[in-house]
Amino acid sequence: MEESLYNMKIDLFKTSIYIDNIDCKKIILKNEKFEENKFSASNNLTSFSQKTVLEENSKNFLLEKISSLLVNEILNPFTITLTDIWQNNYKKNDFQEKHMHYKSHFSFIIYNKIDESKTVFYNPSLHLIESFYDSDFVHKTNFFKYDFEPKCRQNQLVLFPSYLEHLVKRTNSGVTIAGNLKIELI
Repeated sequence: MEESLYNMKIDLFKTSIYIDNIDCKKIILKNEKFEENKFSASNNLTSFSQKTVLEENSKNFLLEKISSLLVNEILNPFTITLTDIWQNNYKKNDFQEKHMHYKSHFSFIIYNKIDESKTVFYNPSLHLIESFYDSDFVHKTNFFKYDFEPKCRQNQLVLFPSYLEHLVKRTNSGVTIAGNLKIELI
């Protein structure tokens, strides 16, 4: 019997993010040097361009955690390479402008010491949606979502495709660890 394509909803082109608990005590960074963030107007302290290194057991723990989140989505055997890792130290009113993480496949944020997450992710089709629909239509319908704010807490990790634009709203204070990953199919 042929299946009917009538009266069904199909969600096309999903963009998944993953949120999971993580033991932040197992994430040990070495060679930490902090400077004001050159890429943000708020000048929060970061180790972004300081070649921060993750302790080897920590690296194995982190990559195992991330592999467990992706194993059902990547259909071939794969390896994950950690290409960058850094720590952000936010003080009251610090923020991070909208940005993406170029030259990587996935990125992550570990909420190490926070009261509440301030990350906002933006719909990858945001600019196309804005060019076709006015914001009143978008906000009064359930067709499109402009953005998403995960309600993460301390000792959680969010993993997302690196092409996903995101920002950090003004914060009270906090510490996050962020990084980039590349996936290689075997």
